[in-house]
Amino acid sequence: MYTKKQKIKTYVNFFLILFAVEIFNFFIAYKKVQEIYATGNDLFWTLPMQWLVPIWSLLYVSMAITGAMVYTKRKSHIRNFALTAWVIQLILNILWPISYYYIPLQALTPILVTLVFMTMIVFMFYGFLLDRKIVLISIPYFFMVVYKLILHWILYILNIKLI
Repeated sequence: MYTKKQKIKTYVNFFLILFAVEIFNFFIAYKKVQEIYATGNDLFWTLPMQWLVPIWSLLYVSMAITGAMVYTKRKSHIRNFALTAWVIQLILNILWPISYYYIPLQALTPILVTLVFMTMIVFMFYGFLLDRKIVLISIPYFFMVVYKLILHWILYILNIKLI
């Protein structure tokens, strides 16, 4: 088991990792998001611009907490599966804005978001086996993933180009 000092260090490390991911995603998407909102073509299901950073910051904080919670659990195959799913969904979460804004292959983004959704299901399943609080903290991010999933598939199916 981890001492209190080790747990604090782990949580700080997870917060730093997720902060770096958030900053990276912010800089990847910022210019393109500004273009979308500047054109006035923002669709009724897009979030208001002033909500994006606070909402995503809270979601990244919840992701850091759940990742650290899983990491500090007793080593087991369940913990390893949950941690692997957490890492995969984090990597996919880094890749989806790159694919959406910079790669012209239209089907890639909905597929990546679908993979994020699937890894979140796996993460929440194994997280539930470790600690129910992990799932409760994951629910807001899960809903955002569902929102992104629906949005990107609608955009793909209707062939709507925001940028």
